[in-house]
Amino acid sequence: MSDSTPAIAPGEQAQPNHQKSQTEEATEFPQVEQYKRQLARCATDADACMGLLQAVKQSGSDKLLYESYAAVLKQYPSSGHLLSAFVELELSRGNKESAESVFNNNLFNVPSIELWQCYLNYVLKANVDPNVDEIQQENRATVMDCYKLVLENVGCDREAGQIWIDYISFIESAQAHAPYEEQQKTDLLRETYQAAVAIPMIRVEDIWKKYDAFENQIDRMSAKQLLSKSSPAYMTARTALREMNRFWDAIESTKPPYGLPQPPGWTPREVEHLDVWKKYLEWEVSNPLMLSDVTTLQQRVIHAYDLACMDIRFYPEIWIEFAEYLASLGRHNEALAKFQTASSVLPTSLAVQFAYAEMAERMKQLDICKQTYEHVVRILRQGIESITTKYSQKLEKLERKLEQPSNKKKPIEVQGAAVSNTEAADAETNSESDENDFNDDDEPEASDTSMGSESETEGLDSAASQRRAAQRAAKLRRSIEQRIARTKTRKEAKLEERREAYTLGWIMYLRYTQRSEGIDAVRQLLRRPRSEPAGYLTYHLYVAAALMEYHVAKRPGVAAKLFEYYAKTFSDSSEYIMEYMNYLISSGDDTNVRALFERFHGTNIGKANDIWTMFADFEYNYGDMAAISKLDKRFIDKFEHESVLTRMANRYSYLNVDCVAVTEFGFPYRKDMPLEGSVVSSRMQNGNGRAKQGEEVVLQRSQESTYADNDLPNIAVASITGHHLNKDQLLAPVTPGRFAEPSTEMLKEYAPTIEPFIPEESTISLMSGASSDFQSPSTSSILPQFRSLLDNGDVLSYVAASVAAPNTFELNNYPLNNDALLAAVMDFSGMAAETQSQYRPLSYMPWLARAENHHMHNGQPKQPSYHKHDRGGGMRSYDGRSQSRGRSADSDSHRGSHGYAPRHGARGGYAPRHAPYPRTPSYGTGDVGRPPFRGGSARAGSRFNRSGSQGRA
Repeated sequence: MSDSTPAIAPGEQAQPNHQKSQTEEATEFPQVEQYKRQLARCATDADACMGLLQAVKQSGSDKLLYESYAAVLKQYPSSGHLLSAFVELELSRGNKESAESVFNNNLFNVPSIELWQCYLNYVLKANVDPNVDEIQQENRATVMDCYKLVLENVGCDREAGQIWIDYISFIESAQAHAPYEEQQKTDLLRETYQAAVAIPMIRVEDIWKKYDAFENQIDRMSAKQLLSKSSPAYMTARTALREMNRFWDAIESTKPPYGLPQPPGWTPREVEHLDVWKKYLEWEVSNPLMLSDVTTLQQRVIHAYDLACMDIRFYPEIWIEFAEYLASLGRHNEALAKFQTASSVLPTSLAVQFAYAEMAERMKQLDICKQTYEHVVRILRQGIESITTKYSQKLEKLERKLEQPSNKKKPIEVQGAAVSNTEAADAETNSESDENDFNDDDEPEASDTSMGSESETEGLDSAASQRRAAQRAAKLRRSIEQRIARTKTRKEAKLEERREAYTLGWIMYLRYTQRSEGIDAVRQLLRRPRSEPAGYLTYHLYVAAALMEYHVAKRPGVAAKLFEYYAKTFSDSSEYIMEYMNYLISSGDDTNVRALFERFHGTNIGKANDIWTMFADFEYNYGDMAAISKLDKRFIDKFEHESVLTRMANRYSYLNVDCVAVTEFGFPYRKDMPLEGSVVSSRMQNGNGRAKQGEEVVLQRSQESTYADNDLPNIAVASITGHHLNKDQLLAPVTPGRFAEPSTEMLKEYAPTIEPFIPEESTISLMSGASSDFQSPSTSSILPQFRSLLDNGDVLSYVAASVAAPNTFELNNYPLNNDALLAAVMDFSGMAAETQSQYRPLSYMPWLARAENHHMHNGQPKQPSYHKHDRGGGMRSYDGRSQSRGRSADSDSHRGSHGYAPRHGARGGYAPRHAPYPRTPSYGTGDVGRPPFRGGSARAGSRFNRSGSQGRA
């Protein structure tokens, strides 16, 4: 940057020499604008931040460069790497004032060794004589002070070894003009060496070697004594360094991209990163160096916490632990200052704000407490308002689209431009992760417009055009309605989260007010949240206020009135009614307990068994026998899973004592006892040990019952906690508005493409000779059955069933074995009568095609295909038309007893490739004594002769 451009500090705006409009810059640097849009959607996108800085450096625009650095450093003000890069950039452009401003604003707040090294280099360069390239004598004091300042702040850092070595070299370069100056130099070097070797840092071994050489160079006699004094500290530091390296290796391996801190998303990598930091901090607090100097130990621990707050600055617990540690040392002002810094980093963190207020309250600084709580409720209310406004605008936009006439379409080019502008505007306005809500707002409309243009250019008739236009309009309307439903659901979910946080903020404020000012101030303060619009607060605030009246003010009447008053507002909340009932039980108001149950058990709240269970516990503990019997009967009539036995199990239990249900009734081990609502499940939820003894049995039982009832072996519909999901709940649609109901209009009736071939009745006669063990039924009984099966298209199913279970397959009440079935299938495949006696392999379902197409090859009958198994376990193909691998069948036939076996893979012979079930079993000489094939007999008539010719009978 030129000298005329003023120097700026991070966060300030640079004034460029030439002003350009935003549109011109967007057109000139599209990549820069793309990164800016990404940062508008997510300000902590590390890839976008680094990409933006790289893009603006290549653009050559000073204005964009300074604006980009200001934006990135505003998001990551504790990044030593980014600060050092900005300082180097400023120094390269000659802006020393801007670089010094960065040092003054960030040097003591950012304990980055990289930033301190940059500062040290700047000071050294400023005090070096350019003629001799050495530090001027008159400036050595300035450089010495700079070194001391750096080592005082980051000298205990793990990576400070190079700075210590440079400092030692700087001391050695000093010129001594008198003996006392030489002695002072020697004492300073010895003191520096002894301090450095006791620190676990990189290159500590190099420093020890230099120290050893230094002492031996001065006096070998005293060197041994001096080195022996420093040796224990050095050995401890070297051992601690190895342990520290393990921590830092784990930290470096789990760091986010570019080392820039990210808000917690609680991914496994982020959780591991946080755990490693916590373990490292505990290790530093445990004093692994066994330091006797408390100040040095505290300095090391504080530096470790500073590094943690720099690396994981968006995790509240780190700031809270750091402040609590400072408070434990008696540094209360520093603790409050640290909380104030954490509050500025995490303004919406309830944990930081509440801990800050509590620490200020312990220190009797009530003004800070009140300001903190006011800040909390104000910022949480703004969050609810922003969510409401943003989603209301989205819904209004979608509803306007829904009301627009479908025939008013924009040109395609204009429509596409509107889509792009909408996406850009939404990306800039949405600071949360729901920016995709608008990315496809106009996509259905744009696609429909394209469809409409195509239909018009095609010149379709008027009726077809109207029909297509109606379909497009209906499709667009359904899409918009689905988006409206999803937006409402998302809005309600986010509002519910903000409502709970807002309610908690007010409850904490009420607690503080009660502790500091009394119950009267609480009543005055409660008027403010009571005046909030409906839907801003949950029932928890009024429960807290009522119980505060009961326990603090000792006014049960006022508490009961508050409960009764808000029971009208939260009449549909089972949680509030149960809190109301719990209060009445604890206050001893038995009459109103029963009256409250009778009033709400018939409403939607009573459909769940929570209020019933609470009331049953009350009656079992404090009611009479008549009331108990009446309640049990109503219980059984109300819920299907309840029975006399389950009611007895609940009556004969107290708190976590359920020995009757577990030991005598055996609830965890019985399949006839429902899990839901049983005493075992409730005790398991409360952490009962005896019930957990049957935990595995209950889980096994739930899975077994699931398999039997639902035929879903991989889905367990019951759990050890007692929650049971029925079939309706399992099959219930998830977000039904998001998935359109499938249409059956496109389904067509199945029609087979291959016409089955039905042979003449005469061809079935071969079945009678299929096997000597099988007596075939008559042709008149078999053929009609197969004809009917072919007509119905079920032949494949019956063939598969026969092969899978031949003993259970019956045709005309007569069992068919594999030989008979094979003979029938081969006949139906259209084999010629003269080839029936030959051995023909049956391919996989060849009978589905016409016989003349399947058994003919270039007008000639196809030859069978075989596999030859050689002695090495390999397989060679032989199809009767060519010899395998150039070897003749005659040469193979004289190698031994290589007969032809019908089964695939028969020992030492040839097996048909596709003939797992041959008609005529035949065994070679090498298979003598092997059992015959299933359903057939061993025949010695059809074999290949020893000359290798195919002797087929």
